[in-house]
Amino acid sequence: MIKRMSFEDYNKMWEDAAANAVGHGGVSLPADAVKKKKEVQKRIYDGRTKEGKKFVERILARRNAREQAKINNK
Repeated sequence: MIKRMSFEDYNKMWEDAAANAVGHGGVSLPADAVKKKKEVQKRIYDGRTKEGKKFVERILARRNAREQAKINNK
Protein backbone atom coordinates (compact mmCIF):
# COMPACT_ATOMS: atom_id res chain seq x y z
CA MET A 1 0.00 0.00 0.00
CA ILE A 2 1.34 3.44 -0.96
CA LYS A 3 1.54 6.00 1.78
CA ARG A 4 0.31 9.43 0.77
CA MET A 5 2.55 12.40 1.40
CA SER A 6 1.42 15.28 3.47
CA PHE A 7 1.83 18.75 2.04
CA GLU A 8 4.61 19.49 4.52
CA ASP A 9 6.62 16.43 3.39
CA TYR A 10 6.08 17.36 -0.23
CA ASN A 11 7.11 20.95 0.40
CA LYS A 12 10.32 19.86 2.18
CA MET A 13 11.46 18.01 -0.95
CA TRP A 14 11.83 21.19 -3.02
CA GLU A 15 14.32 24.03 -2.67
CA ASP A 16 13.17 27.57 -2.04
CA ALA A 17 15.02 28.77 -5.11
CA ALA A 18 16.75 26.61 -7.65
CA ALA A 19 20.54 26.79 -7.55
CA ASN A 20 20.79 27.34 -11.29
CA ALA A 21 17.81 29.61 -11.82
CA VAL A 22 18.46 32.14 -14.59
CA GLY A 23 15.05 33.80 -14.68
CA HIS A 24 16.20 36.76 -12.62
CA GLY A 25 19.27 37.49 -14.78
CA GLY A 26 21.93 36.25 -12.37
CA VAL A 27 23.79 34.24 -15.00
CA SER A 28 25.22 35.67 -18.20
CA LEU A 29 26.74 33.83 -21.12
CA PRO A 30 29.02 35.86 -23.38
CA ALA A 31 28.42 35.54 -27.10
CA ASP A 32 31.92 34.27 -27.80
CA ALA A 33 31.55 31.36 -25.39
CA VAL A 34 29.22 29.56 -27.79
CA LYS A 35 31.19 27.37 -30.20
CA LYS A 36 30.23 27.01 -33.82
CA LYS A 37 29.68 23.52 -35.13
CA LYS A 38 32.31 22.25 -37.51
CA GLU A 39 31.06 21.61 -40.98
CA VAL A 40 31.99 18.20 -42.28
CA GLN A 41 32.83 18.15 -45.95
CA LYS A 42 31.33 15.24 -47.79
CA ARG A 43 33.33 13.54 -50.50
CA ILE A 44 31.51 13.98 -53.76
CA TYR A 45 33.51 11.34 -55.60
CA ASP A 46 35.70 8.36 -54.94
CA GLY A 47 39.12 8.87 -56.51
CA ARG A 48 39.69 5.15 -56.89
CA THR A 49 36.96 4.70 -59.48
CA LYS A 50 37.22 5.40 -63.20
CA GLU A 51 34.71 8.26 -62.93
CA GLY A 52 36.65 9.76 -60.03
CA LYS A 53 39.94 9.65 -61.95
CA LYS A 54 38.32 11.38 -64.93
CA PHE A 55 36.88 14.01 -62.59
CA VAL A 56 40.32 14.71 -61.09
CA GLU A 57 41.86 14.92 -64.57
CA ARG A 58 39.22 17.48 -65.59
CA ILE A 59 39.88 19.55 -62.49
CA LEU A 60 43.64 19.52 -63.04
CA ALA A 61 43.25 20.38 -66.74
CA ARG A 62 41.05 23.38 -65.90
CA ARG A 63 43.49 24.50 -63.20
CA ASN A 64 46.40 24.34 -65.66
CA ALA A 65 44.37 26.23 -68.26
CA ARG A 66 43.64 29.01 -65.74
CA GLU A 67 47.31 29.26 -64.79
CA GLN A 68 48.33 29.43 -68.46
CA ALA A 69 45.73 32.14 -69.08
CA LYS A 70 47.14 34.19 -66.19
CA ILE A 71 50.67 33.83 -67.55
CA ASN A 72 49.59 34.77 -71.10
CA ASN A 73 47.63 37.82 -69.94
CA LYS A 74 50.61 39.33 -68.11
